[in-house]
Amino acid sequence: MTIKSLRKAALATAICAVTGGTFSSGALAAGFALQESSTSGLGRAFAAENAIGDNAAILARNPAGSALFNEMAFSVGVTYVNPEIDAAGTTDYYSLTAAGPNLEASVFDRADDYASSAFVPNAYFAMPLDDCWSFGLAMNTDYGLETDFDSDWPVTHIADQTELLSVNIAPSVAFDWNNQFSVGVSVNFLYADATLKSKVPNNFVLDPLAEQILGGPASNAKLLDAEGDDWDVGWSIGALWRSVDGRTHIGVSYQSELDPEIDADVDSDLLRSATTGLPFNNERANLTLDLPDIFELGIYHRFHDEWGVAFGAMWTDWDDFERLEAFFPDQRVNGNPVPDYNPLKIKEENFKTGWRYSLGVEYYPCDEVTWRVGYAYDNGAARDGFNNDALAESQAVGFLPDGLPVTWRTLSIPDADRQWVTFGGTYKVNNQLSIDGGLAYLWGDDEPIQEFQALPLVPGVGLGTYFDGGTTNLEAWLIGASLNYSF
Repeated sequence: MTIKSLRKAALATAICAVTGGTFSSGALAAGFALQESSTSGLGRAFAAENAIGDNAAILARNPAGSALFNEMAFSVGVTYVNPEIDAAGTTDYYSLTAAGPNLEASVFDRADDYASSAFVPNAYFAMPLDDCWSFGLAMNTDYGLETDFDSDWPVTHIADQTELLSVNIAPSVAFDWNNQFSVGVSVNFLYADATLKSKVPNNFVLDPLAEQILGGPASNAKLLDAEGDDWDVGWSIGALWRSVDGRTHIGVSYQSELDPEIDADVDSDLLRSATTGLPFNNERANLTLDLPDIFELGIYHRFHDEWGVAFGAMWTDWDDFERLEAFFPDQRVNGNPVPDYNPLKIKEENFKTGWRYSLGVEYYPCDEVTWRVGYAYDNGAARDGFNNDALAESQAVGFLPDGLPVTWRTLSIPDADRQWVTFGGTYKVNNQLSIDGGLAYLWGDDEPIQEFQALPLVPGVGLGTYFDGGTTNLEAWLIGASLNYSF
């Protein structure tokens, strides 16, 4: 074991911890995506959200949707998301030396409700330009959440406080044939802003050992404090068919992948520059996120004057999200990039492509009122089983011969298959104004989580942390409201 290998492992796991937390299951969809594009869609579990077009929010899923409106239509709404993710497990701390790892302490603890609540807003506008052409504008959030562990959680140096905000702005145009078939295309401008923090736990159980090795306690020492943002541009295309009587709608849409490169400033009390030997202070780092392309199919049929049914299927190509790599452009020696940092392999995520299936039923008791119920099943993106590369990393710092089992699923990405049950409705105030409301409950199975991290302390001595536990609760409540107006 060398201090060089420890330093590389430390920086990799530190950045992985906070960026991973940014993508945690609090996002409420597979991987780190958000579904909450409209309140009317929430009521039917977003079934056929790219096909029905009961308001301008269809533009979030299908740029051909603006062709449905004969006058200007505006929709604005917000969804309050209250996730609850709990975890529990045993944390083992090891001193890492050339002689091998030595167990110093073992702590069992729980982390309750560590995914923060949030308001997810959206706004949409559709406008006919002539009998065939129309314009649309969608503004919504595709990715984002905040997670925050207690300061004395035993592995805050693996997962602590994270925050991600994303905004998607998508102007679009659509062309309509004979009020039955339309096609549309949009340009997607994605803005992503992240604040990421990781530190040594408060009241650290190994502070007496740290005083001997470091000359002082390690509690609350800043491991990583990063802030960054970026813009990226993608595109969407969609088509929409509806029957002559308007009772049947079929929509298909595709959204391209996005690759925002987060430009971050990194500070740390513990991680040191390979060029100066000093702790990072506003060190530049770039991290590219491979966000997936998405295909969606929606089918709606009003089979009775008072009843309609909707079905949706969404394919998300999470296979593109294979790994996290960071580049530190100022980490150079004699003009050449330092190999450990350019690129720095943070973690093999190895996400899997998955499907989300949804079914909704609508009831129309009168012209003014619509009631909705829905159900959805959402495949998680995290793989089951063990990460053999991470196991090899534990072997490299002395856990021989077998290494430590490490799952693909982590504390900061406790992704799992989810189920949704939803309810909602619309009240039509007059021919121009309507109000939507929606409520949803979703849950996922508890999953095992095992993680390992190595941190350097002084030359020849490091700290190994192994968490062995899992999630004990994964659920969320969502409530939304929106206002729709046409003029």
